[in-house]
Amino acid sequence: MKKFIFGVITLFFVSFVSAQSNIDLSAQIGNLNTATVDQTGILNFNALLQDGNRNDADIDQVGWVNSNVALSMGNRNSIDVDQWGIGNSNTTSQYGNRNSAQTLQIGLFNEVDQLQIGRRNDASATQLGAGNYISQYQNGRRNSATALQIGTDNDIWQDQMGRRNEAYAFQLGSDNYIHQLQSGNDNSATHLQFGSDNVADSHQYGDDNTTMGLQVGNSNYLSQYQYGDDNVALDAQIGNSNYTSVTQTGDSHFHMGLQVGNSNSLIVNQSN
Repeated sequence: MKKFIFGVITLFFVSFVSAQSNIDLSAQIGNLNTATVDQTGILNFNALLQDGNRNDADIDQVGWVNSNVALSMGNRNSIDVDQWGIGNSNTTSQYGNRNSAQTLQIGLFNEVDQLQIGRRNDASATQLGAGNYISQYQNGRRNSATALQIGTDNDIWQDQMGRRNEAYAFQLGSDNYIHQLQSGNDNSATHLQFGSDNVADSHQYGDDNTTMGLQVGNSNYLSQYQYGDDNVALDAQIGNSNYTSVTQTGDSHFHMGLQVGNSNSLIVNQSN
């Protein structure tokens, strides 16, 4: 019934699109929810639904044709969205309690997707540039995901399932790719990219694992896969077209790798 009501409201206002500079569709169901929406420019769009108690949302849009769709289902969730520029898009969905999501977009045609399921998860996405994409998925409790992009056409994917996982990703340049997947508890992943066409892929299945990656240059590739507990993989690539693949199966393995130069190849397999 609630979805139907919100759908009716949406259809009712669609007929006024051509006559409006900016469009806002906001609905609150519950008690003590708060929302502030500020739109400055032309054809900015915001759709907000808060269903529960004590949820908070702060939406700021400045520019042309920016879009935000936000949903909080539960209690004491927080959403903060700032969009400055043209054609930026954000979608944030929260199911649970005390989740927090922040998005800052400055530039052109950047996109963010955030989905939080559970309690006390925190997601932060920042984009400065054009054509960047961030996806953040959290299912569990007290997970933290932070993504920062400066440049053009960069991609970051962060997936967290479990409790108290931490993921941090930073990209400066163009056409870089980072994927951080964490399934378990108390895992940590940190990856930094400076340059263009770099790839970093980190998968952690288990508890208390750590991956770190630094890429400075162009067209470097790094994969770090951990299956077990208490594993550590630390890698740095400085140069161009370097390749590193690390697989750790079991518990308490340690790896540190360094590549300085061009077209180096390193493959590491550890198991017990």
